[in-house]
Amino acid sequence: MNRRTYLQQLSLTLGFAVSAASLSEIMISCKNAPKAHWKPVVFSEEQAFLVEEICETILPRTKTPGARDIGVTQFIDASLKTMFTDADRKKFLEDLDDFNSACSSKYEVDFQSLDAKKRIEYLTTLDRESAPFPISMWGIMLDPDPKPITFFRKLKSLCLSAFFTSEKIGKNVLNYLPIPGQYEGCTDLKTGQKCWTE
Repeated sequence: MNRRTYLQQLSLTLGFAVSAASLSEIMISCKNAPKAHWKPVVFSEEQAFLVEEICETILPRTKTPGARDIGVTQFIDASLKTMFTDADRKKFLEDLDDFNSACSSKYEVDFQSLDAKKRIEYLTTLDRESAPFPISMWGIMLDPDPKPITFFRKLKSLCLSAFFTSEKIGKNVLNYLPIPGQYEGCTDLKTGQKCWTE
């Protein structure tokens, strides 16, 4: 065997070894860091996937669309970009990471790795421990001693706002009149009747 042939074969062998190792790392990273199916602006891909999983647990698909079907996480991502200050946005993202770290401490796996039952258990516990939003009117706080608003309460509020103000839910799931008639306040709903879009 001449020197040139030897070097070609050695390079080929090393190439296969490097490719196999690289492929293995790629597969492991894909498994451990799931990505969102859209391009977030504020969230990282992993954070967007986490928020999507949390929101889908809060509002799963049943006879009606779920949070993922409506694009709730995209709404939250856009809200963080346009409606939050830099400081509030940074705090929200830090709290999101803390949420997942706390989950890992409690269950020894992150939220995405929990089964459906454990996800519901974890979020239900957080919901019970979170104080409601303080009473306010026209931006004026009426509660003299408000309790701090937890991250979960903020995220759940954004999730529900995105869901119930979406066109898809307003038109196809709730009662919707594009041209409203006479106003009737405090009317009873008939059995099986859809709630009205606000």
